[in-house]
Amino acid sequence: MKIYKLIGTTMSVLLLTGISANIALADLDEIKAEENSKTHINISAGYRGVSEDNNPSRALEYDSLKSSPLFNVDLATDQGAYFLNFNFDYLNENDYSGELNLNSKGLAQVNLRSERFFHNLDHIPYDNGYTGGAPTTAVPDPGPPLVRVPTGTPAEGSRPDGAFTNSLGDDVTRTFYSDQNPSDDYGLRLDTNEFKVRVKHPTYPAHLNLAYWRYEKKGDKQLRFVGENCATACHMQSKTRKMDRVTEEFKAEVDAHVGIVDLGLETLFRTFHDRESIPRDNFGSHSRGRDISGNPLQHSEDPDSQITELTLKANTAPSGGLVGSASFTIGKRENESDLTSISPVKAETDYYKTAADATYTPSENWTFNLRYRLLDLDSDNTNQFSAGSYGSTKTSSLEVRDPVDITRSWYQAIVNYRPSRHLTLKGELRREDIDRSNTGHGGGHNSSPDPIEINPNWELPDEETITLAKLGFSARLLEKSVLKFSGWVSFQHSDEPAYGTSFEDSQQLFLSGSYNPSPLWGFLANARFLAQENDSHEMHDYEFKRDKDQQNINLGTYVTPGDGLSFDLNYGYFHTEIDQGVLVGTGSYAIPDNSGDYEQTVNTVTLGMTWQMLEALSCRLEGHYSESEASFSPDFNIEGPYPYNIYAGTPYLGTQSNSDLKEISELDIQQIGLRGRINWTIDEEWSCSMETTYDDYDDKNSNYYDGSVQTAMVSFSRSW
Repeated sequence: MKIYKLIGTTMSVLLLTGISANIALADLDEIKAEENSKTHINISAGYRGVSEDNNPSRALEYDSLKSSPLFNVDLATDQGAYFLNFNFDYLNENDYSGELNLNSKGLAQVNLRSERFFHNLDHIPYDNGYTGGAPTTAVPDPGPPLVRVPTGTPAEGSRPDGAFTNSLGDDVTRTFYSDQNPSDDYGLRLDTNEFKVRVKHPTYPAHLNLAYWRYEKKGDKQLRFVGENCATACHMQSKTRKMDRVTEEFKAEVDAHVGIVDLGLETLFRTFHDRESIPRDNFGSHSRGRDISGNPLQHSEDPDSQITELTLKANTAPSGGLVGSASFTIGKRENESDLTSISPVKAETDYYKTAADATYTPSENWTFNLRYRLLDLDSDNTNQFSAGSYGSTKTSSLEVRDPVDITRSWYQAIVNYRPSRHLTLKGELRREDIDRSNTGHGGGHNSSPDPIEINPNWELPDEETITLAKLGFSARLLEKSVLKFSGWVSFQHSDEPAYGTSFEDSQQLFLSGSYNPSPLWGFLANARFLAQENDSHEMHDYEFKRDKDQQNINLGTYVTPGDGLSFDLNYGYFHTEIDQGVLVGTGSYAIPDNSGDYEQTVNTVTLGMTWQMLEALSCRLEGHYSESEASFSPDFNIEGPYPYNIYAGTPYLGTQSNSDLKEISELDIQQIGLRGRINWTIDEEWSCSMETTYDDYDDKNSNYYDGSVQTAMVSFSRSW
């Protein structure tokens, strides 16, 4: 949306209130002077300057990083027959938001919302200064090892080619990098637009609700993919991918009050459309990297899709001792592939959902709640597709595994007991049953030679039951409830965890408390502890355990030592540790590691001060500091025969170890943010604001992402 369109929208809103678009300041003064005026307008204008140092994309990730004039308008009017509220905040063409609400005293309500912001994305450097041809794909490889030639200066932060010396004394390149667009910057412009209308029948309790929602992504992002099949060497490629994607949703609902029941019928239609072409690549010298006509193969498609739903809802009045509600939804999702270099894969899912809730309150001390949910997914896809030039016949078709059909049933019972006005006890029991189809262990399959055979089964359990028990409390103590405590503990068990990242047993504990004895000072704290384990997950011929421990603690306090002066301090601690088995490689060359450890720690501190220096002058100062550390530390070191004897059948040994994995995955980041703002009320009509910010990002392991952003803003406001 262009700026002139936004200005036009603003002027149209002014016209709706009966104010001329070319109204003069003197006229606005007259409006303000009218004692019975129910219209309020505030207009602000100013300028924000932005200064960058090094790489700013992580220092201020969600910002357009542009110096520009700024503009804001707030309008609220009550004209008796209708009430209108309008807000529009404009920073630049990539950063603005606006909302309009019009209410004709309950008979009709209109809501318009538009928002745009910019998301800066990383460009992970792949240009390491070397070039070289791709290796042949013959096995064994009759040619010499891949030779890479230095042709330029490596990009800062790029990773060198991966190589090792084999038992024959040759340096063999195993991983090499290339970047087709090494100097491109990446970022996405994100637009959200929404329109809602609610109309009430003037004489009957019925409503019509219409809603339209649109979400758009546009810009450039980095596409990283493997260019070869990794039989002889993995070619890690990077190139720019144009983004132009739109998701749209239309929803219509009719509801009416019929006797003691409210009935509603809702329909939904949602579409996703990728308006850019599908990426292509010839995948080096790979014989399967071209279609029959010799064109590069398409890859990394995000297919267009659409969803249609129809929902019937019913509920009783929300007051009374017994309240109930129920709904039933039937829907369909369709994926439409646009692939041409190979035959497209079509996929669709028919589903239905049902929900039922009942709440019974026999007295002020007891409340009982029962909930039921059901989701049934019946999926289907193309069972074969043509692979173009795959294999020597160039006419082979590949089988596609049938998708998993899923039925999930969810039952929940909740009891609330209030023995006194200051104490509430809560108990919860939940059970989830999952049924899957097309699952099982084994099944013949091979990846070569032709023809390809696939395993028709998904390595998932046919049935899984998850049970959760939870106990909680909430207490309000001392006079005026200045001391408050709450907490809960939960235990969850799965009889057949489906995935390697699933857990058999999970325990959580949450505690929260606050103490506010006076307006002068107060304290709050909360903590969450999580422990999960899975000691029985089997993956093919390997059995791995997985343990996860997580702690999250937050502390906060405020102090008001004098009139117009207050301080606030907050601290956050987050720690995660995962110990799990890792499988590196495949087939007879798989390397099991039973102690792959991942650990992450985040500490955050914020400090703020608010000072009302004079009746017309106030300021706010705040700063935050955070440090994040993370590492992945597997432990294996095995020497053995390399998967392919690339020297005309001559076997050789190679060492596979974790020597570089911790180093390349380790994170050590510090972030600092400072903000200062002064507000000056000049008189009853005019005010002025000034703000400055500083954000800094520091990666201790690399200078590539380091950077800082400084902004300075000044604006003047006028109210009528």
